[in-house]
Amino acid sequence: MLARTKPGQAHVLDLLKLIRPWTMRENQKVRVGNAYDGGYVLPVAIAHCDAVVSIGVGHDVSFDMALALRGATILQYDHTVTGPPQTHEKFRFHKLGWGTETAGMFISFADIHAEMKTLGAKHPMLKFDIEGAEYDVLEATSADDLADYEIIACEVHDFDKLGDPVFFAKVKAAFEKLNLHHAPIHLHANNYQSLVLVEGVPIPKVLEVAFLRRDLDTFPSLSSDPIPGPLDRPNHPGRPDLVMNPF
Repeated sequence: MLARTKPGQAHVLDLLKLIRPWTMRENQKVRVGNAYDGGYVLPVAIAHCDAVVSIGVGHDVSFDMALALRGATILQYDHTVTGPPQTHEKFRFHKLGWGTETAGMFISFADIHAEMKTLGAKHPMLKFDIEGAEYDVLEATSADDLADYEIIACEVHDFDKLGDPVFFAKVKAAFEKLNLHHAPIHLHANNYQSLVLVEGVPIPKVLEVAFLRRDLDTFPSLSSDPIPGPLDRPNHPGRPDLVMNPF
């Protein structure tokens, strides 16, 4: 079997186009959750959200709490903590991580999705931050299951590894799957990590991306908004935010 070719600069730039934000004709943007790490900038359609699949709870549930207070049921999954740092009657915590299959401490997205479907939600969203494990699990996830979620917010990691052709292919496949039914509408760099150069292209190691399902708006053009935008805040409040379009 032939080794995959190392990605060149054109390949890296084409990959980044898959998460470059588009403008929305109907939806404005709002910020939900913490003022710093733990908050996400999303389309205003989030106001209708009645269920959240929240994978990766960690030390901050400000996002989950904000939507629970609006009446949404929050299905939380994280095998690395004993429970959420705050509780709410709308939280349903599972000490399980998102895995490629259901086994041991991990649960497949098919089984997560099946539980979400029992809620009878009309406007569900998906949020995940699983520290670099996202590419393998997205490969094992049905695009049709992802299509049920109106909004997807996620943190994607390890862009310093894009020079590895096998890893590059995993990232590309994951982004292509996320783009099948959703359009990227917001991008922000996590300033807890630095920038790296991949084939001469400066890329933050960790990015936050928000997607809106394509049938919920029209997307007339690529966004020219600054990154960071007016609703963004640095994840680490003691450091300057990472600027991604200075030229």
